[in-house]
Amino acid sequence: MRKLYILLILSLIILLPITGAFQSHPQAVMSYSIIFEEKSTRPLGSLGIIIVIDALNKSLLEVANLTWIPWLMDNGITILDARTVLPSATTAAHAAMITGAPPEVNGIVHTYAYNATEYHSMLPDESPISYGYMDMLRVKTLLEAAKEANEKVALIVSKSKLELMAGVSRAADKILILPSDVIGPGDPHDASYPFEKRVINVEWITNKTLETLDEFAPYIIDGEKALIVVHYGEVDWISGALGVFHPDTIKMVEILDQEIGRIINKIMEYNLWSRTFFILTTDHSFVDVDINKNLLAGDITHLSAIHAEHILVETAGLSLFIYLKHPEELQKVVNELSQYPWVRGIWTRYPVENASGTLADIGLNIDYAGDIFLDIRPPYYASRYLSVGAHGGTATCVVPIIFAGGTVKKGVTISNVTIMHIGATMAKFLNVTLPNATVEALDILLPTASVSASVEPGIAQPGQQIFLRVNYSLSETVEGAKLFVDIIDINGSVYSSTSKNITALSGSETFVITISAEGSYNFRVYIIDPQNNVLGGTTLPVLVVKIEKAKAPIWPIVGSLLITIVLSGILIYIPLYIRKREELHEYT
Repeated sequence: MRKLYILLILSLIILLPITGAFQSHPQAVMSYSIIFEEKSTRPLGSLGIIIVIDALNKSLLEVANLTWIPWLMDNGITILDARTVLPSATTAAHAAMITGAPPEVNGIVHTYAYNATEYHSMLPDESPISYGYMDMLRVKTLLEAAKEANEKVALIVSKSKLELMAGVSRAADKILILPSDVIGPGDPHDASYPFEKRVINVEWITNKTLETLDEFAPYIIDGEKALIVVHYGEVDWISGALGVFHPDTIKMVEILDQEIGRIINKIMEYNLWSRTFFILTTDHSFVDVDINKNLLAGDITHLSAIHAEHILVETAGLSLFIYLKHPEELQKVVNELSQYPWVRGIWTRYPVENASGTLADIGLNIDYAGDIFLDIRPPYYASRYLSVGAHGGTATCVVPIIFAGGTVKKGVTISNVTIMHIGATMAKFLNVTLPNATVEALDILLPTASVSASVEPGIAQPGQQIFLRVNYSLSETVEGAKLFVDIIDINGSVYSSTSKNITALSGSETFVITISAEGSYNFRVYIIDPQNNVLGGTTLPVLVVKIEKAKAPIWPIVGSLLITIVLSGILIYIPLYIRKREELHEYT
């Protein structure tokens, strides 16, 4: 009999799980799948764009038939007498522009240079070490600062050496350099280079800029900041090949004017102009020279007018860095040079007679700048190339700068502007710091706001209270400023909107929000001035979903229990029936 009970217990243990397998009911909890990507908060979209037309003389703006550049001038702030640095050459000028500092601070005096102190101490049979621009760079650039702040950054240039603007870390989402296969065979510096190829080069730069705007626009719209730096090299190349006022040079400026129009139209296509700080400028101007008055003909490392051991670096034709083997001969060399009519100015490492001043006076107090900076008077020039145009000296230091876009104050008059103010002012617009800038940002920007926010919970039920906590700061007091919160649904429509007046320069506000309909929403938090200019803001996502608990599965459970009882009864009856038969058999 004991065996029968053991068999019964084992049968129940086996049957209960089996009958439970017939239950096809869900668990009594919410069951759904959500793919939710956390999105960090960033200021409401802003675009900073710097376009450099290499070697654009302000006089070319007067003789060319232009459309878009005059439009920028009429709708922005124009400085036609801004100053670039010395040497007024591409590498040094772009380094100063993008760091907000002169060569003696950022380190870059030219594409390459020697170290004067090292040269002084070298043995007679030693060759001086040539340093490249990346060897000389010693400060953070604007692009690096923007990228460190998690902003979108792009650099699109015609000349490979301008990669220096991305800094030592090459900080950019994309660095695009005009490829050699686009330039094709031939040298753009040469007069024989076809004009049609020049147009192709320009269009490549524009097309890549438009593609970048297409790529960055969604991020800007969602609340991120972006910086795009663009460089067109053709005016520099064609001016040196054909001359500053050659018809093809003027025609190239007109083509570039239309290319700039394409970029402006793309910005407006995304409705970003009101949030754009647009700078159009150049790195240096350009002058015509006499091709037969090259002071370095036959020897590009020494100047025949100097009767002392030396080496030199030519910088685009109108200036020279001169390194003396014996610095005690400085006065003698200055006396020699000052007698020549092609000398426009002489600056030296330390004060001497007959010099125009010291290297410190012109922002070149650094070993890489040599012992003498020699400024050459056009139509003379000093270059490894035969040319009809040149730059690099004080004759090509005046440059135009145009500040435009919806973030620029209108009707502002400013003076004493340098190319270094471009980097400092753009850094202010992007709310980043250029730690080594030697100039202050220009007071030409509308007030800006920095807004950050957090939302709790990020996933809510319809009708549940959602707490939106906002921190803000203004760059200056704005009378009548308002803090807005727009709730945007998945279709981009405004579900609801609320606002509060703000009077302090900084502070925090809490909004309690309820949303009755399920869906995916964005909270668009921003500050506007009385003219409805957006000063800054942020966006955050919120998901509203109905959470339902499943009802208890009564009937499947009842059915399972009935099956268990019936089967258990059968198992109990069978052994009893068998036992009874056995007893009856024994009796008979």
